Amino acid sequence: MPSSCTTDGDFVLQIYPHKYPTLLYDVPPLLRTPESKEVGVLFFIPGNPGLPQYYTPFLTLIREQLPGWRVICVSQAGCDTISTAFKYTDFSKQAYYNLDDQVEHKFEILSELLEKHYYLGPGGTEKQVVLIGHSIGCWLMQHLLVRISNSDLQITIKLAILLFPTIKNIGESDSGVKFRKIISHVPKLANIAGSTIYYLTSYLPELVVQSIVNLFMCFPPEHASKATQALLASPSVVYQCVRLGAEEMEKVADEAEDVGSLFWGGLWGTLHRDGSGQGRIIAYFAKEDHWVGNHTRAEIIEVHSSRSNVKFMVSSTEDNCKHAFCVSDSDVMANYVVQWIREID
Repeated sequence: MPSSCTTDGDFVLQIYPHKYPTLLYDVPPLLRTPESKEVGVLFFIPGNPGLPQYYTPFLTLIREQLPGWRVICVSQAGCDTISTAFKYTDFSKQAYYNLDDQVEHKFEILSELLEKHYYLGPGGTEKQVVLIGHSIGCWLMQHLLVRISNSDLQITIKLAILLFPTIKNIGESDSGVKFRKIISHVPKLANIAGSTIYYLTSYLPELVVQSIVNLFMCFPPEHASKATQALLASPSVVYQCVRLGAEEMEKVADEAEDVGSLFWGGLWGTLHRDGSGQGRIIAYFAKEDHWVGNHTRAEIIEVHSSRSNVKFMVSSTEDNCKHAFCVSDSDVMANYVVQWIREID
């Protein structure tokens, strides 16, 4: 049971009882008749900042079109915007959950949830599991699947979807170069960001903060505005996200050897790990992405496009989805995801 929860439309946002501070959407299928069967689970890993609240329209649309599927979205470890413990702390003593922690966090949460919903072992082989990552969530998903491949976890995963993947050379992207310059001049950027947010939100009225968010984000949809306000009301989460972003600049560079073989080879896609039944991979890139350099995108596609289990897509003039699709392009990306999942049924 969650330690506490708050409702958000059809979703229940839970603080998961786990050693890592975690927000979780775990929403059952819409089909509720006795004859209805849960056919699959979608496990979504967000980007940075790792808050499920940014993705509620996207996940709602998927759930409506795939009524037999359970939809799960897990925050990044340390990104809890509900508990008062994360409104402000002494950042010199603040726990930090690095990228390796994030991978282990996702492995433990996924294992626990699949066991809870009877997806593990022989009895769960008829149910389908799809993993989706967004931005740095794609890097985490890659390493999560490598972690699964090296474990005793008995699970069949049919499909891995990478949306706007920052899986290589993120520090060489336009935004990555700018962020690295800031970090080089402000080594304790995470501490400063957390403290600044704390004092601003402590002394400014809520309506003023709301107006600033809307102006800065060019009057985004309500869900994105509320998610950003929740983030700003939790300085410890701001600290976690900024520090995680700084680590990404250094660690998300060249692909690790096990990612090249185990992930792109789809060897995680078979229950018995006998080399049969490769997992399918679909990666969707923006035509222009300030977090993914064009040369990096081209290199990834060139290296892996010859694999029979891999499909790459680049946004067209018609859809023109941006990296932060969860703000305004949820419907377009949800339709793509539903199409890809239906193809494996």
